[in-house]
Amino acid sequence: MARLGRGVPNRPVVSRHPRNWGWHVGLPVFETTSEWPALTVETPNANVALPTFETTSEWPALGFAYDYGFVLPTFETTSEWPAIGASVPILPGDSLTGAAGQVEWNGTLWGPGTDFTVQEILGWRSMPQLDNLNVERPSRHGAWAGRRLAQQRIVTIKLQPNSISDPTAIDDLLAQLDAVTGVLENETEWPLVVAGYGTPQLAYGAVVDRDVPMNDAYSVGAPSVSVMIVCSDPRRYSLDRTGVDLVLNQSTEATNAGNVATHPILRINGPVTNPAIENTTLSRLIEFSIELSSGDQMTIDTDAGTVMVGGVSQMQTLTGSSVPVTEFVLARGVNELHYTADSGGDRPVVCLYRDAWL
Repeated sequence: MARLGRGVPNRPVVSRHPRNWGWHVGLPVFETTSEWPALTVETPNANVALPTFETTSEWPALGFAYDYGFVLPTFETTSEWPAIGASVPILPGDSLTGAAGQVEWNGTLWGPGTDFTVQEILGWRSMPQLDNLNVERPSRHGAWAGRRLAQQRIVTIKLQPNSISDPTAIDDLLAQLDAVTGVLENETEWPLVVAGYGTPQLAYGAVVDRDVPMNDAYSVGAPSVSVMIVCSDPRRYSLDRTGVDLVLNQSTEATNAGNVATHPILRINGPVTNPAIENTTLSRLIEFSIELSSGDQMTIDTDAGTVMVGGVSQMQTLTGSSVPVTEFVLARGVNELHYTADSGGDRPVVCLYRDAWL
């Protein structure tokens, strides 16, 4: 029988913990800021270009429940950078310490501060023998004047390797000399730098003789040896190149502080059509029938006699009104240079040269 009266209702169940929902919510676009360590490359006269590379960041997995606020903890990103390598050639004169009487042969130093004493240098400051191109007049006294052209420069350096404190070590020093005065397999010439009391000067040559007498001086560890170097270009040059910008339709001075003409390197940057450069001091012109696009560069080496664009010779574009490329020189003293073009030419021509002496 049912019991009369009020019944007792069931007590509701109240959960003390919120219910978690297994939902995933997409994050809106947001930014992260990375702080990279300072990158420093210390190198003389070198530009380091990094190749194209990617950085990959790994983010921690994000999971959170619906209707919940959340805060991301501090985290780090790690990026892997490609190895940075810089190959810097040894420039002529880099081994000199500033002492007078030093000789640098392709980076090898002789003289004060080394085991090799420089006793004598022949043929460096002397003028090489000149070929006189005068032509005798057949029917009167004298000759028609011609040019005087220097022959190759021959430099003889007398050295004394010093191992008096240990005469048995003399062969080690002579082996060092052998290593840097050998015969090359091609026509390459190496830089020779001589420093007197003034500014060092530079030439390029090849060893053609080495004399090492094995006499009494050898037995005590101090023989006198000689190295003969022949320089096909007899001119002595300044170590530093001078650079001059030639602006379109303007005259620019280029001063050769030496005593003989020097051959410049000219770089013409596109876009430009039919560029021309004239040395009005000597009335010598080089002109090219060519159209250079933006990013193109024509390099004219007047000493080597080459005209290159992107590794391809463009000598055929030299016009008939031009002098031969090797005849475009900077005379000693001040030269007035003038750059013109049919169109374009907003970027200046770069003229690089060394002062030259005989």
